[in-house]
Amino acid sequence: MKCELCHYPEGYHSITCPESKTERQEIIRMAVEASKEYDEKQRAKNIKLRYEWKLRNTKLLLNHYNSFKDHVDESIYCSDQMDTIDIIAEIEDCTASIDIKSIKKSAQKTFVIMSHINSMLEIYQALCDRSGEADQRRSRVLKMFFFDNAKVPDILQAESISESTFYRDIDSAVSKLSSLIFGIEAGGLMTER
Repeated sequence: MKCELCHYPEGYHSITCPESKTERQEIIRMAVEASKEYDEKQRAKNIKLRYEWKLRNTKLLLNHYNSFKDHVDESIYCSDQMDTIDIIAEIEDCTASIDIKSIKKSAQKTFVIMSHINSMLEIYQALCDRSGEADQRRSRVLKMFFFDNAKVPDILQAESISESTFYRDIDSAVSKLSSLIFGIEAGGLMTER
């Protein structure tokens, strides 16, 4: 059987056939729709990955908090010895100067990050203090686990909670703290342009 408009076999139309134009438009519409759906799924996947990355980074910061704090507290670049070290760096050869500058830069970055984290921890604590008992407990659990290096069984006993409640508390506290530390990006609200 042939198309009445272009006389090609059924299912095959000439490019100039009006039936062919309708089919092309439908194919284009379906392709655009599929592309939009794929883009939306990719965008949602990327938002979730960024959110999970921020949570992971928050846990890493908390796990290493005491080491970073010691680094800041003991770093000569955060003390009165800075002038002496800078003079030594100028006297020494170029390689030593580069190493000293790298150490100085690391100490300064750690100081800035720790200052920000400490400020956000204070805000988190204030938010928990104004909230109900569950948030106050989460704050205590977070402090004991990450800052006091308490063992999980000791925390379970001190707070009279189950192990599953402990992990839910940690996840909840880290999520809220992540929002404070990383701002709007932690919540997955920012999108790439």
